[in-house]
Amino acid sequence: MICPYCGNVDDRVPVPELAKTRVHLGACSKCGKEVWAIPTQKRSEKSQLATVEEGERREEILVKTYLEHEGGVKSKKRRSADDIDREVFDQDGNLIYFLEVKERSNSLNAYDKTKFPFAKIESGKKLIEETGLPVYIVLKFIDCWALHRLVLELDYEKGKEPFAPRYRPWQRSKTRQVPVMIPVESLEILAWHDLCEEVS
Repeated sequence: MICPYCGNVDDRVPVPELAKTRVHLGACSKCGKEVWAIPTQKRSEKSQLATVEEGERREEILVKTYLEHEGGVKSKKRRSADDIDREVFDQDGNLIYFLEVKERSNSLNAYDKTKFPFAKIESGKKLIEETGLPVYIVLKFIDCWALHRLVLELDYEKGKEPFAPRYRPWQRSKTRQVPVMIPVESLEILAWHDLCEEVS
């Protein structure tokens, strides 16, 4: 398991492949805090349009929170067709990195691998090659914020079947929705916990 508070990885406790119920994994061997595997939580059913619009508003809050802690003065949304959503600038207006933020309604240890469209990896690598600037994938779980710094040389694991959120069922048959599979134990856990739940 990986501690959502200090990032310590304890190889003695496996992360569930897919947590179906709330499971107490134990106390972190480094910081002593309790670690839980909590599966995806169902939210109230809304129209697909309302869900997408709410997600976009929530994304603005998450991006602002990330910049406050990790650096960058402002961000700008890239073209809607781009797979990496944001450009981030410093106080002088210089582009300093690219950012993609994803929010999850499960805890960090609910699945042994987190996934999102593999197309984001391909687009991110292309941006690194073209600009020399870093690309960050930020994952906001219910119990922590985690970061994956895109690595140009890394051979990422690709899933077999397309996937899509419940509110975007039309995407489930699209090839570009084939996911990348990233082990949660490889993620960098950020030190702050704004907007996270107190899990117990």
